[in-house]
Amino acid sequence: MQASSVKIAWKLMLTIGIYTVVIGLLLIFLTKTLFAPDFTSFTAQSWSDFLASNPKPAELFMIMQRQAGVMTLIVGLFVALMAWKSYSKAEKWAWYTLLVTGVVGWGRGVAYYVVVGDPLGRIMTIAGAVVFVIAIALPAKAILGKKAAGK
Repeated sequence: MQASSVKIAWKLMLTIGIYTVVIGLLLIFLTKTLFAPDFTSFTAQSWSDFLASNPKPAELFMIMQRQAGVMTLIVGLFVALMAWKSYSKAEKWAWYTLLVTGVVGWGRGVAYYVVVGDPLGRIMTIAGAVVFVIAIALPAKAILGKKAAGK
């Protein structure tokens, strides 16, 4: 019988994966809308002024943001599938993999928005990080305390 903490946690982790996929899609398709506030917050210069005076570097920024969106989308799919197929079965390797992936990913996101100073991005990222911490901590005892099969 599966612990209720695992049942709740894998669904939360699946939600985090879907949330990350949505963020990736937004970064790909609404690049300027999402990046312009970060740029303005960090540089105190409007995006449209920068674009007018530096079209090639501005284009490079957009390409880099779209690439970040693609990577975010892929990580989100990975997290969602792992939550559904392995974390839901309380597999230790899935817990450790999601721990490392989440700490690096959400830690990077929080650090980025703290440095850039965009309050909306910071709130969205901290909200995702909090749900991640709950989803990884809640079943830790149930997953890490169980004995491996055959031992």
